[in-house]
Amino acid sequence: MKVAKLKINYRVIDILQLNQFIGSILRGAFGYIFRKITCPNKNQRCSDCLLKSKCIYLYIFETPRPENSQIMRKYESIPRPFIIEPPLNNKQIYKPGENFIFNLILIGRAIEYIPYFIYTLEEIGNYGIGKNRGHMSLVSITQGLRKIYNGGDRKILANIIPQKLSLTKPRKPIKKITIKFLTPFRIIYQEKLTQSLDFHVLIRSLLRRIGLLSYFHADEPYKIDFKYLISKAEKIQTIKANLMFQEQYRYSTRQQQRISIAGMIGEFTYQGDLTEFLPYLKIGEVVHVGKGTVFGMGKYKLEVME
Repeated sequence: MKVAKLKINYRVIDILQLNQFIGSILRGAFGYIFRKITCPNKNQRCSDCLLKSKCIYLYIFETPRPENSQIMRKYESIPRPFIIEPPLNNKQIYKPGENFIFNLILIGRAIEYIPYFIYTLEEIGNYGIGKNRGHMSLVSITQGLRKIYNGGDRKILANIIPQKLSLTKPRKPIKKITIKFLTPFRIIYQEKLTQSLDFHVLIRSLLRRIGLLSYFHADEPYKIDFKYLISKAEKIQTIKANLMFQEQYRYSTRQQQRISIAGMIGEFTYQGDLTEFLPYLKIGEVVHVGKGTVFGMGKYKLEVME
C-alpha cells in the first residue's frame, strides 16, 4: 500500500479563531470546497447522480463501497483514502503573519488526484476557516525536504514520491513496546467505546483498518491472517496503562448539530511475543487507528523497547 505524507503550510492573513478540534474544521472546509470545484450536480444527492461511479468527490470524501466488493457488504461506505493531521500544539488563536501548518496523508489511488487537493487547499485559504472565517495564503506543500508546490507563483515543482508501506518483519525478536497516543482514539469493541485498551482490542481495530485500506485503495491488498494474529494478541500482557477520557465535539453540516466524538488518550506498555505485530503497528503510525481517523484521531507513536 502506498501513501504520501504532505506538509501544508499557510500564512495567516486574518486572525484565526479555531476550536479544540481543528481536524473537524479542516475536514469540513475540505469537503465543501472539494465538492464545489468537482461536482457538476451540486443540488442532487450523490446516491442519485449518474456520474457517481466516476465521481472524484464521492471517491475521496464519501467513498461508497464498490458494488462488486466481496467484503463489507452490510456497509454503504468504506474508509476514506486520506487523513488530516492537525497541529498537535492545541493552539486555537493564530495572528496575522503566523504560519498555520498541518499534515495531509493521501492513501493509495488518492495520490493520483493531488492537483485537485492543491486547488482545494488554495481555495480553502480564500474561503477562510474558523469562527470568523479567517483567510490564509497557501505558502507551500512539501514532502519531506522536497517542495512539491510553491504558493507564491502557484506552480507544481515536483512529483510526489509515494512511500510503500510493507509488512516487513523485524530481524530481532520484539518483547516489549510502548504506544503513546498523540491524539484521542475511538475504538469500538463489542459495540461499545472501549474504556481500556487491551492489546488484542488494539490489534483487532488496527488489522481491520489496514486490511480495508489495502483492499479498497491499494493495487494489491495485504494478506492478513486475522484469526491467527488475534489469537496471539490475546496472549500479550498490558504492564502499564495511563488512560484519560477526553470530551470533544464536531459540528456536522449535514445533520446541522454538534456531535460528540469523545475519545481516550494515554500511553500503554505491552509485553510478550510482539515480533509479528510490529509491521502492522508501524503502518498504524502512519494511517492511525480507530474511528475519526480522517479528522486526525487515533494518531500514536510507537516505541520499541529493548
